Amino acid sequence: MPASSVSPLLYGRTRRALVMAAAILLTVLGLGLRPAAAEARPSSYAWGKGTLTGPELRALVSQMTLPEKIGMVHGSADTTCSTTLPEGCVGQAGWIPGVARIGVPPLRMTDGPAGVRLGHVETAMPAPVGLAATFDTGAARTYGKTVGAAGRATGQDVWLGPMINQVSYPTAGRNFETLGEDPYLAGRLAAEEVTGAQSQGLVAELKHYIQNDFENGRGATSVAIDDQTFHETELVAFEAGIKAGAGSIMCSYNRINDIYGCGDDDTLIKVLRQQLAFTGFVQSDWGAVHKITDLVNGTDIEQPSGRNLTEAALTDAVTGGTPEVAATADFPAYPAISADRWKSALDTAIFHILSTMNEAGLLEGTQYGSHFDGTPVPWVPARPSLASLRASDAATARSVAAGSATLLRDKGHILPLSRAGASKGLVVMGPTAIAPYYGGGGSAHVTPYDGSAGPYEAIKAHAGSAVSYVPGYDLDGRTVPSSALTAPDPAANYPDWTLTPADAEFAGQHGLLRQQTTTDPVASGAQPVLATGGAPDRLDTTVDRSGGTALPPGTAWRWSGLLTAPADPGGTGWQLKVAVQNQAGAQLFVDGLATTSRPINIGAYPTAPSSSYASLGEAARSHDPADPGLQQATYSVNLTAGQQLHLDLRVTAGAKPTDVRLRWVPPDNQAQAIAKAVSAAKSAKTAVIFAYDEGTEGSDRGGSDQAAGLSLAGYQNDLIKAVAQANPDTVVVLNTGDAVLMPWAGDVKAILEMWYPGQEGGAATGDVLFGRVDPGGRLPITFPASAQQTPMYDPTCTDTSATGNCPMYPGVVGPSPFLPGATTSYRTITGMKVNGIYEGYRWYDKKDIAPLYPFGHGLSYTGFAYGGLRTAPTRSGGLVASFNVTNTGAVRGSETPQVYLGPSSAMPANVQQAVAKLVGFERISLAPHQTRHITVHVDREQLSSWSTARNGWQLGPGKRTLWIGSSSRDRRLHTTVDLR
Repeated sequence: MPASSVSPLLYGRTRRALVMAAAILLTVLGLGLRPAAAEARPSSYAWGKGTLTGPELRALVSQMTLPEKIGMVHGSADTTCSTTLPEGCVGQAGWIPGVARIGVPPLRMTDGPAGVRLGHVETAMPAPVGLAATFDTGAARTYGKTVGAAGRATGQDVWLGPMINQVSYPTAGRNFETLGEDPYLAGRLAAEEVTGAQSQGLVAELKHYIQNDFENGRGATSVAIDDQTFHETELVAFEAGIKAGAGSIMCSYNRINDIYGCGDDDTLIKVLRQQLAFTGFVQSDWGAVHKITDLVNGTDIEQPSGRNLTEAALTDAVTGGTPEVAATADFPAYPAISADRWKSALDTAIFHILSTMNEAGLLEGTQYGSHFDGTPVPWVPARPSLASLRASDAATARSVAAGSATLLRDKGHILPLSRAGASKGLVVMGPTAIAPYYGGGGSAHVTPYDGSAGPYEAIKAHAGSAVSYVPGYDLDGRTVPSSALTAPDPAANYPDWTLTPADAEFAGQHGLLRQQTTTDPVASGAQPVLATGGAPDRLDTTVDRSGGTALPPGTAWRWSGLLTAPADPGGTGWQLKVAVQNQAGAQLFVDGLATTSRPINIGAYPTAPSSSYASLGEAARSHDPADPGLQQATYSVNLTAGQQLHLDLRVTAGAKPTDVRLRWVPPDNQAQAIAKAVSAAKSAKTAVIFAYDEGTEGSDRGGSDQAAGLSLAGYQNDLIKAVAQANPDTVVVLNTGDAVLMPWAGDVKAILEMWYPGQEGGAATGDVLFGRVDPGGRLPITFPASAQQTPMYDPTCTDTSATGNCPMYPGVVGPSPFLPGATTSYRTITGMKVNGIYEGYRWYDKKDIAPLYPFGHGLSYTGFAYGGLRTAPTRSGGLVASFNVTNTGAVRGSETPQVYLGPSSAMPANVQQAVAKLVGFERISLAPHQTRHITVHVDREQLSSWSTARNGWQLGPGKRTLWIGSSSRDRRLHTTVDLR
């Protein structure tokens, strides 16, 4: 069939055959497998400061030797990076060496998208899902500027962000890194982030291209998706980022219709280069390149090294070509590729890299640049001082966190709180009130600066001394009592302890033997050496040293003895915990020295020179308001009454006096913690409970159990239910990265979603709770009422579905209604896009299912009235909607009017159309009783659907309903528009 009639997204073996046939035809005709290199954009382009022309860039390519060219298309170890201190580059994600000989500098790359992630402290911005909740394009640009300046200040050139994959799977581990479930919202905000970051000279890299919306099995899963769904979901956001000038795109781990993302010429060339006119470079996710032919199929740089694009392989390809390769179970067939085509592909990749470097002003030291002085020398624009950015960056982080605050429920207007009301008794609960959950885990995690107050401290600053704290959800346990500890007897000749005859005086007594040791490292399986002239051996009844009993700086200590388990009627087991300050290191050996066959049971170590504490998971941090800043590690063990363990605790103090505690979590800890919380709640006027989930790269929350993934961790739900029953005036503050189930939602007075709020989240939370800032955030994702009422729920999914991720990937046992002929052989895990374009709120609308809280929902401390809706067409084929919004209350408040468009009855029946699709929004702030006239422009593409037959956008003509509202379900105004 003619190439023009082939859908860009074919499936399975038919597609493979066509790819192979097209590749052979192109090779025979000498047309190549990649498009001709585009001209460099002029230096007047939005963010570009480069002066080189397209011919000059090609001349630079021609001046490189073959080894130099190959060095440009894969990552290497940065030999110039040697410091972890602020403004150092240790911990950066990747490095391209450049070619110093001709004045091309290296490219350094930092992870994102919640700030600059290096091996030292930095400003930890709110998680991007929180930014999405602001619905604020201005905030998104400022967010991008903040990251851009900080990235350049730390020696970086490329920011691996923003992440604009869509929230399709409600428990996907990296949902917190996204900009929500709606592609139009994500695109508007991503475009502003790109513009902001690149205005500071930092290249923005959109990721992960494309449909990498999950973590479980991300390296092999094939996303089966039809052409319209492909174009109308997250590709919309990528297109917006490209139009904003993004200099780079990261191709993804997953497959699209059986083809790996970094080797897919359909998506990387036909769509990205030809349809979307992208001229920057494509870089692989780390380890996502699978074949040398990925270079020919559209990937320009392999990271983190040249595993496939090796010097030997590429040298052979460029000098002798490559033979035809037959199809395998994992890869399509590839035709023979000539040496000339390989040379052209390599040169094109480098041209793409240099084009972006030119935009960032990184080639001005070459012979064609404005800073050339006769000898090519790598030159980069002046970088700002990181120290000079700290205060303004913190202010931006606080502003975005406060702007993201989404008030889901406020029965009886219990919020905002007041100092007078708090004086009648305010109790705060939950571990994240003390140790805030700043951001999710993985490559998005930024270690924040020290000194930022947690929510509890912020609440006390607003409310005064009447505020108290109880854990409620206790992750710390209690100090192991002396009654469970017994000092060792030297006469017993224990092989794992270093005992002296003098220690006999403590034998059999309750407690542990404390000895001072040298600070020298101890080899695996060896004993620490007792310090000569050190403190005498002593008996400690417990290990709970802080304040005046803290360990002196620069010393090392060992506690030895036996732990005897009390009764465990429930048989649920015990946990042992060691907590130390983050400047120190601790090890706990249980029943023997650490060897290769007997590893350390507990290790609590610093992970950075400062603020390592904030990088840890919530259970690894202590939550004592009187002694914050400890990190703790846990060892779980099931013990029967009377069973004994040999304990060997070793602690090395840091540069400051060091606290250390040995704790345990007994089987009744949960019941006792809830009982104490209920008692405190009964005595207080108001209870504020902080609850959280933990999203992270590498795994989806709950694994294969979606219901578990949507639930708050541990017994937080039990705590909230019990406290709400004891005190109706209960407020819940959520720190989550995506939707969670709330079986207690109707029992509490207020629910405030603060997302993962970054390093200034504590202060921002206090500002919102006490009314200094109106909660103007709106949900960028839908919160379901139950695990069964989500777009990804699959009632046919069983443990024998052979996916390993069920029910994360629905449709694996049946075809997609939108992709005829697509079936699953279980050769690879398949994520079938059975819902088509109906993801997020579009699915709830199509199925007429009421969620717990809809997309776009968010309350204010005031009220708003809408009126005066008018529409008019524009010359460009779009339309303008104008209307009035009035603040009807007595305080200033933020509102986000949202524009939704209904379907066209004139479109063919096989075209998918949303019941109501977001096509515009604007966040506003109004003084009491103020009215503002709002005008929202809707472009023609938003009025259209993707047509596979036309391979382009097709206007949905005729009479269509247009709504204005404050959420996808709260539509205040409507009219009929006639589109032509």
